[in-house]
Amino acid sequence: MKRMVLLMLVFGGMMNTTMAEDWMAQLDDNTYWTQVSIPGTHDSATGDGWPGLTSLVGAAMAQTQDLSIEQQLACGVRAFDLRPCVSGNELVINHGILATNAKFANTMRQLCQFVSSHPSEFVVVVMRHETDGDSNSDKWADMISDCLNSDDILPQLAAYRRDLTVGELRGKVLVFSRDSYGSQPVGAFVTGWGHQADYVTASIKGTGRNIGTLYVQDFYEVLDNMTAKLNGIEKLLNYSTKNNVEQGTRHLVVCINHTSGYTQSASTNGNKDNAAKCNQKVIDYLAVDTQAGPTGIVMMDFAGKDRSGSYDVKGLELVNTIINNNQRYTPVKKADLSSIRQPDVDTEKSSSVYDLLGRKVQGLRQGTIVVDRQKIIKRSRQM
Repeated sequence: MKRMVLLMLVFGGMMNTTMAEDWMAQLDDNTYWTQVSIPGTHDSATGDGWPGLTSLVGAAMAQTQDLSIEQQLACGVRAFDLRPCVSGNELVINHGILATNAKFANTMRQLCQFVSSHPSEFVVVVMRHETDGDSNSDKWADMISDCLNSDDILPQLAAYRRDLTVGELRGKVLVFSRDSYGSQPVGAFVTGWGHQADYVTASIKGTGRNIGTLYVQDFYEVLDNMTAKLNGIEKLLNYSTKNNVEQGTRHLVVCINHTSGYTQSASTNGNKDNAAKCNQKVIDYLAVDTQAGPTGIVMMDFAGKDRSGSYDVKGLELVNTIINNNQRYTPVKKADLSSIRQPDVDTEKSSSVYDLLGRKVQGLRQGTIVVDRQKIIKRSRQM
């Protein structure tokens, strides 16, 4: 009996990991990618650790993630904030003046390898030049261009268009850069990024005439302005979940909503204190049935961990909430703008209703899209 229970626990854990690694497999190919709710991480590489003596300062002052990028991918994170700067002859990912253990080229290869081995998934990278780390080195642009155009990275990168669909992005990495590295981007350049409490309007420029709009809330110096931060998060959620699903062109707007920031001071504990409040804000918002709709990308701190030190950061719960939020609304699709058909399920008799993470659903909310577990298992094995 004990052996059977143990096997069930192990199998259950494997199923959850499998679902987290391949949760996008259940999204409709024709859905605009801007209609997907995507968990992301702010200063993603800080979970990969810090070299040498920097580890003491980094752990105390600059930590925003407890999990490595590999672990973030495994738990379902699909958007990453990377901040490379020049260090000798390579690009190192920094948080401010502090270098992490992550190298930009290696991290890009890691993301490309992930989507190659999990072809149902796609990844979004939002990058910027961390000028504090290299005194605004004039080598940065050429080194970034060389990296992104290298033979082992370029084939996995997607070109930006306003009307990209999930199907077109599967197996790809879409790179948004907040700083220019040439006359034409590999993915897209972003200009007009802001840090106000209310979301701001930025511009996206791909190659040729491929342009678009980005709404971003990235108010990070929260300190004693928590009310303003929480209101900013909610204001952009109100847009993305309601207005962004209306017919017309609004569903093509990219939304990036940051729960990240710091209170108290620019320190790791300040980051954790902020995460405990702001991550919970999104969880509570999405718990309301009338507020179902796409969140866009939610950039969070301490993703994949519900507790960090003495703080209840709710990072795993938020990742899971965002992923499963995709079941709660009907996204706009490119082909015919039609609805996803809701499966006919007898909730009284069915014993095989699961969410996108492979967990049995005890009760269905109105409008929930359920998952056929056997199809998931079969598709995962084929991949």
